[in-house]
This record gives sequence, structure tokens and C-alpha cells, in this order.
Amino acid sequence: MKFSPLFASLLLAALFIACKSDPKKPDALVDVTDPALAKLNALLAEDPDNDSLLYRRAEVFYDLDGFDEALVDLESAIKLDSMIPAYYHLMADVYLDYARPNDSRRAIEVLKIAERKFPGFTPTLLKLSEFQLIVRQHNDALASIDRILKNDPQNAEAFYMAGRVALDMGDTTRAIKSLEKSVQIDVDNADAWLFLGRIFSNKNNPRALQFFDNALRIDSTSLEAREFKGAYYKRRGEFDKAFEVYTDIVNRNPDYSNAYFDMGTIYLELDSLGKAYDNFNIAIKTDPLFVKAYYYRGLTAEKQGRRDAALTDYTQASKMSPNFLEAVEAKERLEMTK
Repeated sequence: MKFSPLFASLLLAALFIACKSDPKKPDALVDVTDPALAKLNALLAEDPDNDSLLYRRAEVFYDLDGFDEALVDLESAIKLDSMIPAYYHLMADVYLDYARPNDSRRAIEVLKIAERKFPGFTPTLLKLSEFQLIVRQHNDALASIDRILKNDPQNAEAFYMAGRVALDMGDTTRAIKSLEKSVQIDVDNADAWLFLGRIFSNKNNPRALQFFDNALRIDSTSLEAREFKGAYYKRRGEFDKAFEVYTDIVNRNPDYSNAYFDMGTIYLELDSLGKAYDNFNIAIKTDPLFVKAYYYRGLTAEKQGRRDAALTDYTQASKMSPNFLEAVEAKERLEMTK
């Protein structure tokens, strides 16, 4: 079923009305001194009805977490030209990251409108399937993927997405089959190699290393692939190799908090408490929102006999994540034995 431009515009208008929450005027919540934003403001002052400029400014607002401002610009851009898929795609990204109540639903509705306006357009269907996966609408995601494969039976990205959906559903056999099909079609699909590596790593299968190396062959800068490779060695108890990988990661990016955390857990397992504490401490400094690092730093402090420091970290972790039961229980345990 195709929407007329008028009907699609009415649907979008209804969506905007339903989801706006005290919309702000542009520039209300973001750094107006941002050079890219300032340049686009000047251009739009001269040409306020330029939908392309509005879209570009929405991208900047989005990068600056100015979600209301981005939505205002995207609404205006779509009113000016409703036949640009990228406008809908960015709007969906904004809703998903804004993460107010029902924003994930609104993001999917925007993509459904785009899918009806641009029937069979693969990028829209891929994005729709990914968003449906995020909210765990597995059957809907698979239906979107099927629509792609009907038009393009050799679409590597569709098989990659099918693998991700199957993996999220707990069907690793089906996930492997789909991901292997993806890399057969496109040997340079780094994401598919990475997911294959993760699956085989969880199976403690040494083929995981080959898959991670394939991902690194395609993108030698990938810290994520290195992190999973380190986790594989860590799981197998090959700590020296794991440390090699994690050291390489932090040499490339000194702020990569996960690598410090993973090294901390190895040192904790080796009962090297001082080094464990230091690495958890760095993980927190590089990512102050790293809840598990607070808990593990507290655990290490408790093993060192520093109960007050441990209680402080357990309290912080439980405040940041009230559903983190290990932290809550550890906090209550120490409070009861004061």
C-alpha cells in the first residue's frame, strides 16, 4: 500500500504531535558556539527553506545531543521535501537515542512510513529490521529481512541481520548459517566476521581467532575486534596473550575503559589485588559511568580489607544501577556487619 504525499505528511504530523514534549527552539539546549552549528545557522539565515541545510543542521544537533532541536529541523526538512529517505532515517535515530517513553515505538513508526513511501528500498528495510531487533520484535525484523531477500536474494547485509536476529533469539545454529552466508557473499563484511567470532568464542572454539583476524584484516583499527580476541584468550586462561591484546588496545586508545576493566578481572583472578584495583580505578576514570567497574573496585577493596572504600563503591554502583543485584547485596552485607 502506497501513501500519497499528503497522507504521509498527515501521518508524520500526527506522530510529531503525539511525541513532542515541550519542544525547544533550536539552539536552546546545545552549545551555540559549535563551529559547524554556527556555520549552518548563518547559511540558514540566508536560506531558511533549504531542506538540505536543515538536515545537515539536524545532524549537528543530533551529535550534540540536541534531540528536540534535531526533530524540529527534520520536521521542517520533510515538509519541504518528503521524498528523501535520509531525513526519515535520521529522525528514527534521534527518537531511538532520545529514549523518552515510547520513543523506540516512534522511531519504528517513522521507518515504517519511510518504507511505505519508498517501497522495497533496501537501506530503509535494513534500518527497520535493526530497530525491530533492538526492541526485540523478532518476527517483524525477520519479515523486513524477507522483503529485502525477495528483491535481492544475495544481499549480504540482509543475511547479516538475519544472523543477528537469530542470535538474539538464542538460535546459534541458524545465526551461524546466516552469518556464514553473509561472508560468502561479501568476504569483507567485518561485522559478520565479528559476530561469528563472538559465537565461536562462546563455544570456546579456536576458529573464533580466525574470524576476529578476518575482521581485523578488513578494519585494522577495530578495537572491538581486539577486545573480543582478548576476551577469548581470557576465557581460555591464556592470560599472557590476553594481556598482550589489552595492552595493544590501550596503547592505541588510552581511554578504552573496557580493556582496563578486563585486565583488572584477570589480576583479580590471579589474586594480584593492587594491580586489579589500579586497573578498575583507571576504567572508572576513563568512564565515570562504568557501573561494573565500581562494583569490582569495591570487591577488590574488600579483599584488601578496606571495607569503607568497598562500601563506597558498592553504594555508588547500586545507586547508578538499582537492579544490579550483586552490588545491592554487597552493600547490604557490609552495612549489616558494621
